Amino acid sequence: MVMLRIRYVVVRALAGLIDLIIVYVPAVILFSLWFHVATRWAELLAQLLFLAYNVAAVSTFHGQTIGKYFARLRVDTRRLVSDNVLFVGMREMTKLLFLTPVIGVPLGLLNLLLALATGRMLEDFVGQSDVVVVERTVKPIDG
Repeated sequence: MVMLRIRYVVVRALAGLIDLIIVYVPAVILFSLWFHVATRWAELLAQLLFLAYNVAAVSTFHGQTIGKYFARLRVDTRRLVSDNVLFVGMREMTKLLFLTPVIGVPLGLLNLLLALATGRMLEDFVGQSDVVVVERTVKPIDG
């Protein structure tokens, strides 16, 4: 059971890393180099873009971002009081705390420890949601 939880947390962390690499990092580079925005403003604009990407992806693509798609995970929002996008936004806004300069890394490590202990991350508690493994819909071909 412990090994399954460790594997689940590692897969979730890698899914988040995929999203950061695909959306956040290119956005910072784009805003700072192409639009000649100061570095702190470029980070802030990239965070807003990252938030919009996460809210749009989770709301419209069956609870999956690109990272969650490749990790075969999805956000299960059945616990939500309402299907309002605001609740999904609150969930995804929590992730921006991990990108703040001073508390980001310690809070990220605490988030991983929370996930190891409970199976849910901070954004799951705030957003009243769970992240579940997507079952395969296509059976493998027997050789």
